Amino acid sequence: MSEATRTAPVGEYGIRKDRIARMLKDETASGGLVTTSLHPGHIVGPGWHPVGPLGNIDPTVWYTLSAGQPLRIPGVGVESMHHVHADHVAQAFERAVEHRDAAAGEDFNVVAPTALNVRGYAHTAAGWFGQTASLEPVTWEQFRQTTPPDHAEVSWEHLYRSHCLTIEKARTLLDYAPRYEPETAVLESVRWLIAHDELKVARPLVD
Repeated sequence: MSEATRTAPVGEYGIRKDRIARMLKDETASGGLVTTSLHPGHIVGPGWHPVGPLGNIDPTVWYTLSAGQPLRIPGVGVESMHHVHADHVAQAFERAVEHRDAAAGEDFNVVAPTALNVRGYAHTAAGWFGQTASLEPVTWEQFRQTTPPDHAEVSWEHLYRSHCLTIEKARTLLDYAPRYEPETAVLESVRWLIAHDELKVARPLVD
């Protein structure tokens, strides 16, 4: 999705972010403060709890996948999520400063080169533990009945949007060059959390 064709925001968080970005853009266009808006995806890396295959940060999802247990997935399973390594967010800030004139009054997607979808992400994550994902498709109503309300709502807001964004504008104007694919970045998060006893899993990661 390009910046020019960005869809309407969903949820209070998204709506407020959109308002801020528009306010900043108008401020620069009117001759006021020079601003730039960066729109990162789901940030991951050491110390970050990653948005998981169900579009939320419920830690039990990782235990389920590591144990090879059935995982209930809402929707059709092709909804996408677009992650970004924290180092690349920092890189985008640096490049925006370095290319101040090109960045003035602009907004940029800051994400990994590719995105993940629910099914592919779940299968990849299960494989990190030597397991094969056992996925059970359910309706959103069924999903909400067995998922804590806060996690279910986050899943809905993330998966409903099904983010798959382009970084071409950031590449062209800022020389933004992310080197982490989303799978590698998420695995780095998971590995760090397990090593620091912040994530309970049934089996160790397969090296």
